[in-house]
Amino acid sequence: MSDKDRRAKESEYSYELGKLVQKFLPTEKERLIYKTMQKTFGLHPMSNVDPLMYKRGGFHQKRRKEEFFEWGRKIAKERGIPAYNRAVGIPLGQRALEPYIISGTDVIVDYDDLHHVNNAAIQQMLDDIKRTVIINLDTTHKVLQVRAGKEITPETINLYLETVQHTIAGGAVAQEHMAEIHPGLTSDAYCKIITGNDDVADMIDRRFVIDIDKAGFHPTKAELLKHDIGDTIYLVVRAPTIAIRMADGGVTYRWAAMQSSMAFISAYRLTGESVISDIAYAAKSAQVIQIGERTWYSRARSQNEPGGIPFGYYADIQQCDNTLPAEPYYKIIADNLKEGRRFMSGMGQAGAILATMTSLIWYGFYMSGGLGFSTGVAAGAYCGNVTDDLMDNFSEIQHASMSRVATVPPKWPRIKFITDMMIQAAMETYEKYPSLMEYHWGGAHRISLVGALAGSAAAMLTGSPMVGQMCLNYAIGMLMKEGWVRTGWAGQEVQDHLGLAYSCAFRMEEGGLIEFRGCNSPYTSYTAGHGAGSIAACLSASIGRGRAYVCNPVVKVAFADRDLKFDFREPRLAIAKAALRQFMPAGERDLIVPSH
Repeated sequence: MSDKDRRAKESEYSYELGKLVQKFLPTEKERLIYKTMQKTFGLHPMSNVDPLMYKRGGFHQKRRKEEFFEWGRKIAKERGIPAYNRAVGIPLGQRALEPYIISGTDVIVDYDDLHHVNNAAIQQMLDDIKRTVIINLDTTHKVLQVRAGKEITPETINLYLETVQHTIAGGAVAQEHMAEIHPGLTSDAYCKIITGNDDVADMIDRRFVIDIDKAGFHPTKAELLKHDIGDTIYLVVRAPTIAIRMADGGVTYRWAAMQSSMAFISAYRLTGESVISDIAYAAKSAQVIQIGERTWYSRARSQNEPGGIPFGYYADIQQCDNTLPAEPYYKIIADNLKEGRRFMSGMGQAGAILATMTSLIWYGFYMSGGLGFSTGVAAGAYCGNVTDDLMDNFSEIQHASMSRVATVPPKWPRIKFITDMMIQAAMETYEKYPSLMEYHWGGAHRISLVGALAGSAAAMLTGSPMVGQMCLNYAIGMLMKEGWVRTGWAGQEVQDHLGLAYSCAFRMEEGGLIEFRGCNSPYTSYTAGHGAGSIAACLSASIGRGRAYVCNPVVKVAFADRDLKFDFREPRLAIAKAALRQFMPAGERDLIVPSH
């Protein structure tokens, strides 16, 4: 055979998936994506042409855009300086300004209402993370016993807990001439206890306890959490939202140290500077769990800011998987497709937190200054039912592939085959639906979503976050790069700058365990497409192994608290409520400003 005969013909690579899919249209019509895209655009979701292009009414399509326009005119008139002005820039609304359907709900919102500055729930999500710090009370109790000669009893602990509710909100206890804070401004500040010992928990006032058995965990997970937390007593401190709004996340542990120390002084009648300094050190530094570390100099931020939060902690902060049993995923998906879909759904719902905190808040806001583009990248994880549809598809592929398979070793040759099928199915979905391409109009949307789902699915099957990271890199840097030529903002060049996905060394230039890495890792150049995917790999691996938490059981329980303003169990619903102006955040200043 000649060289000419051996060459592949161009026609062999040329096919129009949009035409081929017409043969299977009845099946496609049953897909969630088909129904959602049809509802979103009001057109056949597989049509290549928008007959209403340039005829949709410009920015008047959207109620929120009209509201912005009127406010811009009002502000310019009042202050004499132009403000928001639709007469400048490109004319918006030549294409469809599509509504956004919050996945898993029937709620339809304006895209602008998902911007972090316009959405009170997204702001409160960030605030609730930043204002949390956890103190090990066992250390402080030992100081009280050894240095001050005080007896620790259930009565003294309850007295301290009642006192610290007063001080954490800005109340004075130790001196007469101290300015106090209006309690209405700090009504969201409080402290609660976490312990794995049921007998200890029973001795403490129930108002001050996060009861693991009643926090919404599946009983199998609750038992694991209590076992791993043990007899230690932890104090979860929620600083007031207004404090971290005025300062930053670094004020949280200082606020906690000062106010808890004052409560100890009052409850245990302490005197003497040396004893009090030891109490302050125990409350501020000794075995204190901060949610985030300081970021490195070029991205300098204080503690408890999103860039310094490890991937493993992000995975523990979300609570979307709490109701799932602590069973290995590969056994579930092999035997029961319906239950396997529930596992995948729990992981997928977490994307509302993971993508928002990384793509929108850290990369889009902290690092880029508030670019509106990142709103779409983050919203891709929790809008349009796209994640839900693709995960259903992935579940079917896994269920078919796992038939008569006892286990899935964390080996690349074993997992590559399933990953190839899942990525091909996802890419073909985009190619079949021009409306979906328009909905996820940037490469970053598609790359970040599909890459994260591929890494998550692989991690769930194997229980290995390293395999999940490998599949994330492989999907973005190889499969989608090869199939679509370009990857956009979320994938450019990252195959050269992601660090070593496969290294478990603790020498930081060699990788470090994924759970302990973060968006702040200086030896990598994560993009918007990789932060959420790396967290999802950690979370999915934990779910895949049948574990109750990823990195820290205390952090996991701390954010299961039902008294938090933001609901970390139902993040999609919380964001939807805020978009409809039905979410009431903390930290407002109405009490100290004129009526308006």
